[in-house]
Amino acid sequence: MRFGLLGPVEVREEGRLLPAGGGRARLVLACLLVDADRLSPTDLLIAALWQAPPSSAKAQLHNLVSGLRRRYRPVDPALIETRPTGYTLRLGPHRLDLADFRALAERGRAAAEAGDHTAALALLDRALALWRGPALADLDGPGVAALRETLHRERLAAAEVKLDVALALGDHDTVLREVEPLVAAHPYAERLYRHQMLALAGAGRRAEALAVYRRAYRRLVDDVGMEPGPLLRATQRRILHGRPVAPPAAPPARPVPRQLPPAVELAGRGPLLEEIAGRLDGTGAPVVLLVGPGGVGKSGLAVAVAHRLRTVYPDGQLYADLRGSHGTPADPHRILERFLRALGVPAADLPADPEERVTLYRSHLAAARMLVVLDDAADEAQLRPLLTGSGGVLVTSRRQLAALLPVARFVVPALPAADAVRLLATGAGEARVAADPAAAREIVRLCGGLPLAVCIVAARLAVRPGTPLDELRRRLAAQRGRLDELTVGDLDVRASIALSHDALPADARRLLLRLSLVTAADWPRWVAQALLDAPAPHARTVLDQLAEVHLVEPLGRDATGQDRFRLHELVAEYARERHRTDEPPAERDGAVHRLLDGWLALAGAADELLGDATGAPGPRPASPPEDGARAVRAGALDWFETERAGLVAAVDQATAAHLPDVAAALALRMSTFLGNRGYADDWEHTLRTAIRGARAGGSHRLLARLLDALFKAHLQRDEHPRLPAVAAEQLAVATALGDVELQVLALRNAGLGALRLGRFDEAFDRLERAVATARGRAAPGPLLGETLDTLGFARWDTGDAATAVSLLEEALAVDTPPPGSLRAALRRYHYGLALTAAGRLDDAGHALTAALRTSLAVGDDLGTAYVEQALADVATGQGRLAEAAQRLERSLAVHRTVDRPDGHAETLRALGDLAAAEGRWSDATAALHQAVGIWQRIGATVQTARGLARLERVAAAAGDEAAAAAYRGRWRSVLGGLGLDESALHLPAGLTLRP
Repeated sequence: MRFGLLGPVEVREEGRLLPAGGGRARLVLACLLVDADRLSPTDLLIAALWQAPPSSAKAQLHNLVSGLRRRYRPVDPALIETRPTGYTLRLGPHRLDLADFRALAERGRAAAEAGDHTAALALLDRALALWRGPALADLDGPGVAALRETLHRERLAAAEVKLDVALALGDHDTVLREVEPLVAAHPYAERLYRHQMLALAGAGRRAEALAVYRRAYRRLVDDVGMEPGPLLRATQRRILHGRPVAPPAAPPARPVPRQLPPAVELAGRGPLLEEIAGRLDGTGAPVVLLVGPGGVGKSGLAVAVAHRLRTVYPDGQLYADLRGSHGTPADPHRILERFLRALGVPAADLPADPEERVTLYRSHLAAARMLVVLDDAADEAQLRPLLTGSGGVLVTSRRQLAALLPVARFVVPALPAADAVRLLATGAGEARVAADPAAAREIVRLCGGLPLAVCIVAARLAVRPGTPLDELRRRLAAQRGRLDELTVGDLDVRASIALSHDALPADARRLLLRLSLVTAADWPRWVAQALLDAPAPHARTVLDQLAEVHLVEPLGRDATGQDRFRLHELVAEYARERHRTDEPPAERDGAVHRLLDGWLALAGAADELLGDATGAPGPRPASPPEDGARAVRAGALDWFETERAGLVAAVDQATAAHLPDVAAALALRMSTFLGNRGYADDWEHTLRTAIRGARAGGSHRLLARLLDALFKAHLQRDEHPRLPAVAAEQLAVATALGDVELQVLALRNAGLGALRLGRFDEAFDRLERAVATARGRAAPGPLLGETLDTLGFARWDTGDAATAVSLLEEALAVDTPPPGSLRAALRRYHYGLALTAAGRLDDAGHALTAALRTSLAVGDDLGTAYVEQALADVATGQGRLAEAAQRLERSLAVHRTVDRPDGHAETLRALGDLAAAEGRWSDATAALHQAVGIWQRIGATVQTARGLARLERVAAAAGDEAAAAAYRGRWRSVLGGLGLDESALHLPAGLTLRP
């Protein structure tokens, strides 16, 4: 028989159409065919048939399946099998158009990836020709729409690959003919717009290609509130600039995240795994919840299910450990940030508002076949922002989460005895278990059938081959403790963990308990040395003892070369309990202090290497632990990147431990790195956490430094309205302390805040006061240098280039930042900007080149992007237009991934200047319009006027006098309202405006 789903449901035998029955019978047949050779669970079939199932639903389903069996028995008596929880249609020798389509499409994709485009086109044509119309065209019912949509997504994916192949073959006519109806049917599929643009550009119809982008932009912004993604934007830019665009590769343009941990071998669980997978096969419940006690194997089961379903979710799998069983569960909005980055969303496009972030996440997954695995959920509130409404979501939790609806809930039971014994034998040895099967069965019973407990016992047996199983059985039977939330009958996992704990040497027991104090998800080896307060070799030996019995899990080496470890959640809970009773509070506090001291010493060393350390007063840590110090010396930025989560957790821990000065010092030591790498959420979180502690009872000198850093964080995010309040509090604290240096910093920030808000008289009053106060110090040094630098930058920003150059030269004379430091790069960058505005382009090039060398040497990607843009301005002014284009391309590449809209807009403005210098008026207009749009969004009024003035010049050059007049009126209105003249426009050399 040949079954058909890609159109009306049909069954044929030797070309003859066979009856498929009435509507419900046809729907049951379709569901069984979609799941051919796999279990179709009874409850999912019922859900597909009835919105509100009648009490006789199972009986009616049975009758429908029986009718299908009778109808096709003459051809295949064994076509449909009855299973305990559903039915399976065995395809065997029969044909199914859906299966043929998938096989041909996959072969076509493989041929395309291998470069055999002619063969790929033929295979994909055959695959798409199997479609006779909309899938399941003659069916309706509660589950039909979702199933039909799933199949249509597969059709679209194959069609997109065909378009890729046709483009690679240069067959633009075929692409244009076939893409038009696809765009109409899928108006938000960005790849289709890209195909259309590439085909039009390839056919020499460049203006039409750019018109397609404008339509796509408007459709996406108006309908779903999102701008086009980076690939479509890049295609538009390359077509706009007349550069060739390579045809798209056959794989999907969107990143395909594969975040699942490695699958573990499961003992038993086969039927349960199959049933869970059946619920997530695309036709069942979109959310499946696995609940049960810790150590029962929920995480391993979830990961195994997710690996099995990889082909069902071809767009990828997202994974997050929500740490619900830990003291501080993961913040769902930080998880969203990680997910959105994995989905290809640039950092610059990540919304700060939590609700907007949720909306963007769901929009990205709305049309994707993607599985999201959320491990160890704390509660419903933590989960809700992460639920997608489409695709599949697999959740594990210790709690029932009764308010999470709708959901398919599975209680993961303890292992049956036979499976638990097999698991024990895997770890302890087959021969050993076979020699005493009765003792083995009793051991796993006493472990409560929990996989973690069984594994711990097996590990202990493995490292003590002389211990008889019966001896261990007797010791297990004598234990009667329990972890409060982890119980199976009257047995629990606590007794099993205690057996391993009690067999350890004294230092290993001590380290295990103290590791429960670590709040980071994983940690480097030096942590053990700090907690034990012992030499590094001894700490290494003790940690290895814990790893040998699987109480600590080695995770391998990180990017900095450090060995990393984690403590399993159940072992950590046991250790926390014992630690509260087994160690005096003074020793616990000492261990926490040493741990935080280690983090602070290493963060301080790394911050000093970045060359931008504030030198803020605070706790003086001991020398950094050597294991960590080596990693810091190898690369400070890389070390910060690796330890970011641990450092954020350390700030939280110091605050919770009532150590506000330690929290403040840690937050300050992280500040340069977090700002440099654009980790805005972590930056603000650590600073605000430390500020709360400092206000409540910490050092007010540190509070002033924290407020200074918070000001920078708001400034970097262009949150200008928040700046005055932070600067005012900073000034009040500094004045109360009578600290001149802190007062200068606060005045400088007050001036910068006023500058950003267009209050220029106030800005220069504060900045001049700051400079005067700094000059009055006996040894002004860096303080005066930094303050002069800020004042010089402000004078440049408002159009007084000559004064700016003088101030910045004085700043360099009174204070020379350490060579190779971020401060040195920033100082040269500001000087280069002022020299450019003053028309001294050769000198500007020298200053900016020095800044670029430093930024590259320290790995400051963001600073490098700013300097590249400034050097492009110099190159454009000196007629080196090809060099300018290359520099701006590099700058844009960074700004696509870092949340700095001001820098992004400046680079677009520079692109506009470059295009104008080349006489490409339409390209210049497009780039300048984008820049002005960004500046208006962030409230950058002076920059807006600069963009409008350039648009006037371009419109006039293009002969559009009406547009030029309109732009002229707008920029003059903006500058007039600010009290600035045309010098603030920073127009390129040779550009004049009409009077």
